[in-house]
Amino acid sequence: MLLAHFAIRGLMHEAALTVDEDPDRVSFVHAVRVVRRTLPRPVALPPQDHAACHEALLTAILDERVVSSRQRRTSRGLQRQLSHSPLRPRHPWPTHRRVFTVAVAKLFK
Repeated sequence: MLLAHFAIRGLMHEAALTVDEDPDRVSFVHAVRVVRRTLPRPVALPPQDHAACHEALLTAILDERVVSSRQRRTSRGLQRQLSHSPLRPRHPWPTHRRVFTVAVAKLFK
């Protein structure tokens, strides 16, 4: 399950980089649906058509975008605070560009 999650997040990141978009604006649920819909297709295609199928997959993932949660004013979670300790402050994090194939190759070294 973790590898599937990592693979879908990698596709989302790659799709966002193709149009210079913030990866947080790409919907994970939509990306999962697109991958499940198109998963059987690359197996049936000849190898020379895999690149075109990959590009179509990235374009389909970008069809639905959401509002980024980086500048969220209220934190996710409970409506009321259960303890008296302060909540963790949210700070904007910079987006780092990574090549998905290099990240996967590092995992198997």
